[in-house]
Amino acid sequence: SEVMMGQLKQHGYELTTIREDADVMVVNTCGFIDSAKQESIDTILEMSALKETGSLQRLVVAGCLVERYRQDLLNQLPEVDAVLGTGHWKDVVSAARHVLGGSGERFADTSYPGGAVDQLTPRALSTPRHIAYLKISEGCDHRCTFCIIPQLRGDQKSRTIDSLVAEAEQLAKLG
Repeated sequence: SEVMMGQLKQHGYELTTIREDADVMVVNTCGFIDSAKQESIDTILEMSALKETGSLQRLVVAGCLVERYRQDLLNQLPEVDAVLGTGHWKDVVSAARHVLGGSGERFADTSYPGGAVDQLTPRALSTPRHIAYLKISEGCDHRCTFCIIPQLRGDQKSRTIDSLVAEAEQLAKLG
């Protein structure tokens, strides 16, 4: 979420916490456990209601729920204008431009998931000033029958120690 916000901010989009002020909204979802899936769907439906009132123009849905149920979301939720799977956070600006462009065509990326972030990727921190997260790795190489993580996040990818130290130093300079 922070990386998607950072990408949008870097490209001139103004971030707001007041949902009625948003032209385009990005809902980052979870598709792992049932309660999180339901919360994601409830949030999508709640935000799509803002489109009906005219206070929101476009709705982008991103994350694990998209990775797991992309086609179902596209088929069952016509109010969703774009879907971005777990590895497509870097496409959030393209998706926002596309859906705000007025063509009416939906934006959907269907390529393979995954893609750990590095320290050069702009972020807009969503935590208090004295706290920040470092993403160390994502995905998994094991295909356990009871686990969906490899399908949602792709193969295991770890960042280098040097990239983690560089990002930690950058974050420390921010306070």
